[in-house]
Amino acid sequence: MGCSKCGRPGVIFQEYSGLHLCMQHFREDFLHKAKKTVRKNHWLVPGEQYAVALSGGPASCALLDFMRALVGERKDIRLIAVTIQHNDPGMMDNARAIAEALDIPWFVIPEDNETIDIHPENRPGTTNRSPFLTHVSKEYHLSRIAEQQKIDALALGYTLEDHAEWVLWNAISGSGVQNSGCPTEGRKRVRIIRPFTHLSRQELDLYTRLFLNDYYRKCHAETDNCMDNPINAILEQFYSRHPGAPFALVNIGEQLKRFRDQVS
Repeated sequence: MGCSKCGRPGVIFQEYSGLHLCMQHFREDFLHKAKKTVRKNHWLVPGEQYAVALSGGPASCALLDFMRALVGERKDIRLIAVTIQHNDPGMMDNARAIAEALDIPWFVIPEDNETIDIHPENRPGTTNRSPFLTHVSKEYHLSRIAEQQKIDALALGYTLEDHAEWVLWNAISGSGVQNSGCPTEGRKRVRIIRPFTHLSRQELDLYTRLFLNDYYRKCHAETDNCMDNPINAILEQFYSRHPGAPFALVNIGEQLKRFRDQVS
């Protein structure tokens, strides 16, 4: 089908918007949504240093490219990429290649095996254990490294579906809208920013294949969705019939968070 905006060949059909988009208008739409999320949350602060969590998967590679386009020419903001060492050579090669191509300082840190004292309801052996503990552990480790390097904000490539899953899990478990659950006492809190809150995994994967193909080799996504994650299974079936559902869940989560911040 032709692009809904210009008639040129389309590269994607957005079920939630009903639009067919060509390569140019897909890129414009992608960047507009990510920039709007950053502006809405006031995440860019002059004089600060930002680190991008770069696993080498499609979302993190797209995130580094976006952040480079957003702040790369600014003299008052410093940008680096940080990768936790892992055993997937393809993803490590992707991380190295894109950091070098974009001329972003890249740091590889060892995997952390330290046990994290997270909230009691998330500890192993409890009936209310969150399926997102891997995310919590990685975020905590990266935040700690970012603090040591005097980084002010850490950018993470979590997608629309990731956030929708978290909102539904918090509602089912009765946890409310939580932060990561990592201990912060005695530490400077590194701000977490998530520019892709309103962008789907499909769009992130397509963006990487279309615009980062010169230094990206397709490999597994970094969302860490487990086969035993019931939330993911429920939502995958629901999305096929209601493509706008993840946006609704994320919007509800944002409204609840604003309400919690006002009364806390």
